[in-house]
Amino acid sequence: MPTTTTRRGFLGLVGASVLVAGCAEKKATSKGTAVAADKLKSLVPTRVPFEIPGLKPDLPGSEFVAPGFLTRPATMVQAVTAKPLTSGKEVTAMTPLWGTVPPGLGDNSYYDAVNERLGGTVRFNISDGNTYGQKVSTLLASGDVPEMIQIPGWEIITIARFTEAANKLFADLSPYLAGDKAREFPLLANYDTAAWQYGVFGGVLQGIPWQNEPFPFAAFVRQDILEELGLEQPRSGDDLVTLGKAITDAKKKRWAFGGGMEQEMQRAFGAPREWRKKSDGTLEYKYETAEFAASVEFMVKLFEAGYVHPDIVANKDADNKGIFGSGQMIIYRDGPGAWHESLGRFLPDNPTFDMQAVDPYPAKPGGKAIMWRNEPAGMFCFIRKGLGDARTRELLALANWCSGPFGTQEYELVNNGVEGEHYDVEDGKVKQTALGRKEIAPTYMFLSGRPPANSMSQYDGLVQAQHDWQTKAAAILDNDPFVGIRVETPSKMAGLATPTEDKMNEVFRGKRPLSEWPKIVKEWQDQGGNEAREFYMKVARENGRL
Repeated sequence: MPTTTTRRGFLGLVGASVLVAGCAEKKATSKGTAVAADKLKSLVPTRVPFEIPGLKPDLPGSEFVAPGFLTRPATMVQAVTAKPLTSGKEVTAMTPLWGTVPPGLGDNSYYDAVNERLGGTVRFNISDGNTYGQKVSTLLASGDVPEMIQIPGWEIITIARFTEAANKLFADLSPYLAGDKAREFPLLANYDTAAWQYGVFGGVLQGIPWQNEPFPFAAFVRQDILEELGLEQPRSGDDLVTLGKAITDAKKKRWAFGGGMEQEMQRAFGAPREWRKKSDGTLEYKYETAEFAASVEFMVKLFEAGYVHPDIVANKDADNKGIFGSGQMIIYRDGPGAWHESLGRFLPDNPTFDMQAVDPYPAKPGGKAIMWRNEPAGMFCFIRKGLGDARTRELLALANWCSGPFGTQEYELVNNGVEGEHYDVEDGKVKQTALGRKEIAPTYMFLSGRPPANSMSQYDGLVQAQHDWQTKAAAILDNDPFVGIRVETPSKMAGLATPTEDKMNEVFRGKRPLSEWPKIVKEWQDQGGNEAREFYMKVARENGRL
């Protein structure tokens, strides 16, 4: 499962005119909104941590490092005793999936087991995560949305007029969750306050947040293949060029790089994740920086040299995980959650599969490495508007149940299924069965969120490796001038993300000359970027950031 903010601008976008016709009553373009965190307190739950007796991490957590659990608890706590679904009415839900769709209702014992525990049936409409944005945009335009729908933040940022559509189509959750009202749903009240604040759209609490890890992505390598080739992980951007030449062998169907490396190089060259304060007190966007331009030039060289897998060259939204797992591609960028997901997917058929995260490196040897700081939440589950009080509460109870944190029976069932059927426990570690691999996919977890825990101890060394990587990344987090402010991107700027980065991808692939990059940036500025800068400058001044 990917983490958020990492696929921004790379999926389809329905034009503003379509969304206006289908979803929005006002025709004026959204100018964006910004609210300081302290002003959102009246809309969101008061946090009440959910304590599990006797559960203590083996590796300590901190503000930016998740607590690590090297072993699975011998006993899981039942967090929710009552079955949340009581009406007898089937729940319709739409969620993304980056992988093979499992068997459906009636042919899936995992669904049977979870639904029995829920007291009712959830019918999932599972859609390809690589093209999910296109389907979401079409649904919003039609107004025909399911009762629950998961929408990643990296899709939201590309959809012009999303807030207007959300306010029209999705329920206001504050009457059920604001302040102490959330005590009715204690696992939802367990989320960090900052994550809930990111579920506010247009001044309305609408999204049940998926709490982010502090880091939007990592560069991953096939460590087993690097060692087989006698190669080491990169310590600079320059090393990537050397690795590209050493790894790539088209005759052996092996290429060095997959998708997402453009963001990895933007980070390596020191470009900001979004906005950056200049010495003269103004703001510049990532596209406008010399570091971003240098990253574009670098990526052009990787593509021209033939080091990028041809599937990625042909389709920027191609499935990276599959070609990485097959060994046809050795290095790519993905969300932190892809680490344990890929181990579960590929280890059973390839016991030598070794996936590792690369410590953040600079573009040039001896340079300063940074890691971008993630937003507090980046995926959101919405509940359809107009379902009535009883049904809305029932769906919130479902989300509450699905939010069971590590150490609870609910977490165990959602993530692993039924012991003896979908997994066995060997030496205190979960071992997925063939049936588990066939039937279990991320579904119920997308109806909720939970504070992060580094707990996938069934994969040897993973918990420690993740803890070590997070500790190093936390020490070099880049400052964001808007931390603590809930900023909704102006529609005009949101609508520019996809066309601008589509042009960038054309530059990578030789369909546009590199010399056009300044022109592309100028088009972004003229078509809404400069207007967005004025908005962000105003927000920064009003909140004492400039």
